[in-house]
Amino acid sequence: MFIPISEPIDKLLGGGLEKGCITNFYGPPGSGKTQIAMVATASISSKGMRVVFIDTEGGFSFERLKQLVDDYESALKRIILFRVYSWKEQNECINKLINFENIKAVIVDSIVALWRLEISKENAFVINQQLAKQLSILARIASEKNIPVLITNQVYSDIEKGELELSSRNVVKSWSKNLVELIHAGKPNHRIAIVRKARAIPEGRRVEFEIYEKGLREVKFKLF
Repeated sequence: MFIPISEPIDKLLGGGLEKGCITNFYGPPGSGKTQIAMVATASISSKGMRVVFIDTEGGFSFERLKQLVDDYESALKRIILFRVYSWKEQNECINKLINFENIKAVIVDSIVALWRLEISKENAFVINQQLAKQLSILARIASEKNIPVLITNQVYSDIEKGELELSSRNVVKSWSKNLVELIHAGKPNHRIAIVRKARAIPEGRRVEFEIYEKGLREVKFKLF
């Protein structure tokens, strides 16, 4: 079962955000992660459903929300927004979600921004353990409430491999049932989304889309 959020993403994922699991959108800065998080929030709240948005980077925009929805006041009433400023606050916030009732989606943008600021060689084991616990709670919420959880993830350059790697590597990968890589398509507002891991979708499936005022739309003419 899925919750549709936007035509190009729905097409990519076979219907929308999958209920009961974590879907992870990852990519470099400017690849469209927060745009997808905002579009999903707008779409779900506009359908009359309550959605939790945990903002760790200051990416949630009320002005953008106004562009994305027809009834701003009604949509806003269905969004439970948490702005967290520290790793400790993120831990506390995610722990509280277990007791939330009547929520239909959880969105975390981004799961690792504050993790990257907190982690060091001295505390890596403890911080990674805390990250794993957060993800286990999100996975439990998704499963028990049968709702989708959308997280965004940053990347870094692995010099030895010569490729981009997810921040936190296997910690987040192992808990994400659906992994979608986002790439800048080389043209303003154009992005490419590629399925890298999924439970029921072929790996490598891709869609090119454009970010515009009212959301996302598929680009029929492919740049590459």
